[in-house]
Amino acid sequence: MRALFICFLTLFLVSVASAAETLDIYVIDTCGGKAMILLTPDGETMLIDAGYPRQDDRDTNRIVETAQALGIEQFDYIVATHYDADHAGNIPQVDAKIPGRVFVDHGDVLPTVNERDKKRYYEPYLEVIGDRKRMSVKPGDVIPMKELKVTVVTSGGDVLSEPLPDAGQPNEFCDTATKPDYQDEYDNAASVGLLFEFGGFRMLDLADLLNTIEYKLMCPNNPVGTVDLFMVSHHGFKVSNSKFLVHAIHPKVAIMNNGARKGGEPEVLDILKSSPGLQDIWQLHYSIAGKDKNAPVEFIANLEEKCEGKLIKVSAQRDGTFTVTNTRNNYSKTYKPKIIYNPVNLDFKVPVSVGKDEPNQ
Repeated sequence: MRALFICFLTLFLVSVASAAETLDIYVIDTCGGKAMILLTPDGETMLIDAGYPRQDDRDTNRIVETAQALGIEQFDYIVATHYDADHAGNIPQVDAKIPGRVFVDHGDVLPTVNERDKKRYYEPYLEVIGDRKRMSVKPGDVIPMKELKVTVVTSGGDVLSEPLPDAGQPNEFCDTATKPDYQDEYDNAASVGLLFEFGGFRMLDLADLLNTIEYKLMCPNNPVGTVDLFMVSHHGFKVSNSKFLVHAIHPKVAIMNNGARKGGEPEVLDILKSSPGLQDIWQLHYSIAGKDKNAPVEFIANLEEKCEGKLIKVSAQRDGTFTVTNTRNNYSKTYKPKIIYNPVNLDFKVPVSVGKDEPNQ
């Protein structure tokens, strides 16, 4: 069965491979964890998180098989958005099979994180880096890639201090009367949040950022601006994905890396659906909690509670056009850019500080 899956995956990825003209993004199913591979037109690669560490190597195999089908032998960057089991916990296992050249993270683990997780996930992550390059980034830093601009907007609980170009307008969705104060014992609040810009295409991914840091980032002014694609935060939990974030960034499309019984909460689906200009929500799994608020079935990669491993692919063009594909049914939809794209100089300076769903984190 697994050999059949690998054959199908390889054929699919080859059949939809671009002629080196698109930014390709593979949102891999780790059943409520996170793993995402980016491949630029000139062959640069980035792995963002690596799913769960498991004895059966489920998530390791899915990442490695996808990378190998794309001809990836080394990741230029491995990003640990934060040091929780479902994000950074499996990086050592993946790195043992497809090594990283540079490791990107937010620096030291938050002091509020429980000691168990520090020993299980943070310390092994540090050990695996060895003498390779580590970038502990701060908001405003840019991860150096040739054709893709990757700007850090949150890291270690800090946020952008200055707005990005053409951003910084007052956020009409902020309400000081409902300022959130949620916190947990995990590393979520420290999440490395990234804005990806490929020509006229913009994608925002804030990992598991909590609503307390969302408020710090987005209120009273919006320093990010609008985006085409929003990678839904924290698997679709309502302690993230606040209205003052989602509605302000005004995405055309949202992709949720939820599990059948993890995330995908109805309150988040309501916020997404009511966001001005949102056209579609795509989900890695049908959400049991979401019930009739789920996206239409053609937009859901895994319909059954069983974790089948079907992924979602995004291919973005420089003019801002992008196509999303569900590998379960090969259903694709193309989204046109909001504005006419004018090329810009990307020779920028880089400021750098050098089975069942798993437990909620």
